[in-house]
Amino acid sequence: MDFLRFTGPLLILLICFSKQSYADLFSATQHYQQQNYSLAHDEFIELSQFGNTDAMYNLAVMSLHGQGTTKSLPRAYAWFLLASDFGLTDAKQTAELIKQQYPDKQVLEDMYLALKHQYGFEVISKQFYPSSFKKSKQNLTKVKDHQPNYPEQAIRQGVEGWVWVEFDIDDSGAVTDISLIAAHPKHIFSTELINAVSLWRYDTTTPIQNRSLTYHFTTFKGKQYRTAFQNQRKQYKQSISEHIDAAEQGNSEVQFYISQWLQSSEYNASKLLRYHWQDEQAAQSLLFASAKNNFPLAQYKLAVSLLNNDNHDPDRQIALNWLKVAAKQNSIPALYRLGTVLADNQSPEYSPNRALDYFKRAAELGHFRAIKEMCLLLQTIPSQEEKSKRCIDTGLSIDDAHPTLLLLKAKSASNKTLSLKYAKQALDSAQDRNWSTKAIKTFIDAL
Repeated sequence: MDFLRFTGPLLILLICFSKQSYADLFSATQHYQQQNYSLAHDEFIELSQFGNTDAMYNLAVMSLHGQGTTKSLPRAYAWFLLASDFGLTDAKQTAELIKQQYPDKQVLEDMYLALKHQYGFEVISKQFYPSSFKKSKQNLTKVKDHQPNYPEQAIRQGVEGWVWVEFDIDDSGAVTDISLIAAHPKHIFSTELINAVSLWRYDTTTPIQNRSLTYHFTTFKGKQYRTAFQNQRKQYKQSISEHIDAAEQGNSEVQFYISQWLQSSEYNASKLLRYHWQDEQAAQSLLFASAKNNFPLAQYKLAVSLLNNDNHDPDRQIALNWLKVAAKQNSIPALYRLGTVLADNQSPEYSPNRALDYFKRAAELGHFRAIKEMCLLLQTIPSQEEKSKRCIDTGLSIDDAHPTLLLLKAKSASNKTLSLKYAKQALDSAQDRNWSTKAIKTFIDAL
């Protein structure tokens, strides 16, 4: 009972990870190994709220030895038993050993019930565990496609990767307001995908907000690349081994990246990863593990995969809970998505003032679409006219020809002449971008 779970050294990875600003199992374990017990204890507590069994086990060990918390056999017993409730069988055996040695069995039970009220399986699963990872998606038909270019240098070097973008689709089916969520490797494929997506067109008569797409750039497609892969196989195997070790030691970012690779069977990396993760649901399982391990991007991706148009779906509330967790860590896309949910007057969660708060936080972190949505929402609230005008000016300082913002400026103009001026600018810009002009023309006709 002297060892924490997943305490081995983390091998050097070939991925360049971002500076960590969140607690995961690996960072908490590092703090424990450095004898920074108070911080480690706080981080294990944070992870336990998502049902992270290893964090619960580690809290039991720390309670057993009085590390970062008061030494307490009842508390250790309770944490071991909670970990066993989530499926960690060896934790139950340790709890039974404590129970045999501790004279007052009622004290043990009382402590277990007290912690179970907050960290019990039924409580946590109801908040964060989806009933299924398979959710229906919006049925969209693409009527105009344009495949992104695979950068020549990336082809020559055998570099693979993925890009995650989100965008809106207007009532003409045009793609608007593309935002980059994440990409690996950075700065190699993003521009190519954004350029391609901007030319796509969908068959739709209803605007669709926040379409989420992950596009995979893979080279496992032909004799040339198979030959190159065989030459690099030894290097790949070493890299894959390091990533597997890191994922199993609780590095949430590695877990997330592996989940992305496993989404496609055509990556060179995924071909080798499949030897270790053979389950068809491995990508979803690793994404869920990363979310429970407190990686904001995984929490957001999990939420997006669960959200659909059914307001009565029980998984909808679970998705919103994950969005809130990610938003607490200033995840920009999570802040934006929560804003859109709360700003939708057809949503049971409709709350324009709370939506404005989330949009504002995302906007302050540089999210242009949040600025646009905040402007649209402010213009519907009569008492917010001045804030609406400032919001529009802020947005136009970033994109001075954005059709939606120009139309909003036209609507808020002090006289008909200015309204017509800005509306015509909006029309010209929408035509240049091949976006819908319907709302703009309707406004001009009404002047």
